[in-house]
Amino acid sequence: MNTRLFLESVLALGLLLVASRSTRAADAEGTRLTAQLLWGTNGEKPAGQDLKAVAKDLEQRLRRIFKWQKYFEIERKDFVAHRAKPAILDLSKECRLEVASLGSEEFEIQLFGKGVLVVKKRQRIVPGEAVVLGGDDKNDNAWFVVVSLAKGSDAQK
Repeated sequence: MNTRLFLESVLALGLLLVASRSTRAADAEGTRLTAQLLWGTNGEKPAGQDLKAVAKDLEQRLRRIFKWQKYFEIERKDFVAHRAKPAILDLSKECRLEVASLGSEEFEIQLFGKGVLVVKKRQRIVPGEAVVLGGDDKNDNAWFVVVSLAKGSDAQK
């Protein structure tokens, strides 16, 4: 074996080891995400409830897809999704979310309503994009869960 081929092989092996370590470090750190529980309606915000209007850009995106004109945030939680163990979030007493990282910006998301699996989805989440899950509510209203990369996370920069 000549010296040049040997040095190239050692360099390639070294690069593979560094890449492997950085991937394991990223898996250990997990991915920072944000989950928002939203309520969609064409009516007014109910009196006495502590609901916040959603950000204008999100509201506009939701209006283009869904029929409701107003969207209010019920709950927001930041969390970290890992490959080894799914993150479990209680967004309300009836709404639970389980999110597991599958690597390469792909996640498995399970949404439970009243203890029953409502939807299970695998999807990539990249900066500027979000996963929207939801269902009907009484009185021609709807609820949604929006999962996106947390602001300030490495993937958002």
